[in-house]
Amino acid sequence: MRNDFRALGDKRSDETRPRLVNGQPLAAARGPGSADSPGIMRDPLKILVVEDEKAIGHMIAMMLGGPASKVARAANGWEALIKIGATARPFDVVITDHRMPRVTGLQLVRRLRAKNFGGKILVLSGHLSDDDIRAYEELNVDMMMSKPFDFDELQRAMAVLNRKASALAKA
Repeated sequence: MRNDFRALGDKRSDETRPRLVNGQPLAAARGPGSADSPGIMRDPLKILVVEDEKAIGHMIAMMLGGPASKVARAANGWEALIKIGATARPFDVVITDHRMPRVTGLQLVRRLRAKNFGGKILVLSGHLSDDDIRAYEELNVDMMMSKPFDFDELQRAMAVLNRKASALAKA
C-alpha cells in the first residue's frame, strides 16, 4: 500500500515519506505476522479464486482478502491459466470450482500439475462424481470441499493450507 502524501502538500521523497497502515506508522502497525517475525512469510499470501458464478467468486474474494492476503479472480480455468502465466510471483493457493465453461477445474488442475505448479490447490464443487474425486486425488490436490459450504469452513481450510505452506517453507 503506497500513501501519496503529495496530494496533501508533503514534499518528501518516497524514501523519507512515512508509510501508514490504518493511520499508524508501518512500524507501529506491524503485528505478529510482520516481516520482522522470524519464520513468518514476508509477502502476503497470493490467492487465485477460479469461479464462474460471479457472486460466489466475489464473496470468497471478499472473505479471504485483507492485509495478509492478496486475492485475484478468474471466471474460468482458461482465464486462470492466463493470470497464472502472466504473474511475476506465483500464486500460493488456487481455489477452483469444478464445473466451469471453457476449461473445467479438473482440466485446470491437470495443466497446473503438468507445469509443476508449486502452490496449494483447493477444489470447491457441489458436483463431484467418484471418478472426479479419484482424478483429483491422483493429481494430489490439497483439499476438496463440497458446495454449499460454510464460510467458517473455508477459512479453516485456508488456515490448514497456509500451515502446510509454512511448514514446507521451513523445511
